Amino acid sequence: MSHGRAADQKRPNAWGLYDMRGNVWEWVQDWRAKYPADRQVDPQGPSSGDFRLNRGGAFYALESVGACWSRNQGPPKFRIDFIGFRCARSF
Repeated sequence: MSHGRAADQKRPNAWGLYDMRGNVWEWVQDWRAKYPADRQVDPQGPSSGDFRLNRGGAFYALESVGACWSRNQGPPKFRIDFIGFRCARSF
């Protein structure tokens, strides 16, 4: 029995992809650090740290938490059913 909804009920993003946020928090490459004081595009974080970031919110989270700027953190070996990763391909 499915409790979900079809993935294409909303409009796709600029790349034709649907539902890119809100399923699970997604691990990202960045280590936790404070944001720079000045505005930057894709700032480079520290090269090491204690906590990795995850973004995007999970199915249980409020919509505001699913914003792309929202972030959460955890130690790199932390595992739970609402944190995952997205496979990406570079051309």
